Amino acid sequence: MLLWVNTVISLLGIVLGIFVASGSAISIANMQVSWAAWLMVAAFGIPVAFGLSGIGAWLVHWFGASHLVIYLVAFPWVYFVLFIAAMLATFKFLA
Repeated sequence: MLLWVNTVISLLGIVLGIFVASGSAISIANMQVSWAAWLMVAAFGIPVAFGLSGIGAWLVHWFGASHLVIYLVAFPWVYFVLFIAAMLATFKFLA
């Protein structure tokens, strides 16, 4: 059941991740910091992380390492939180 829920959330996460990445790209493009390029790459990594989670969880389950599924389910959320923290830290740095 967890795999099916993760699949649906991953598909939604890919679509919403593209939306967040596009919005973040506009903000990042206006930043005058040396790590802006890294933030841009990280922004477009959000939908990639959700895609890896959806596909990876099924692959890990099929290959018999079901104990790793929970890590793949948590991966995009941890990545997303770290990206938001990096963006907030950058905004605080610029302020």
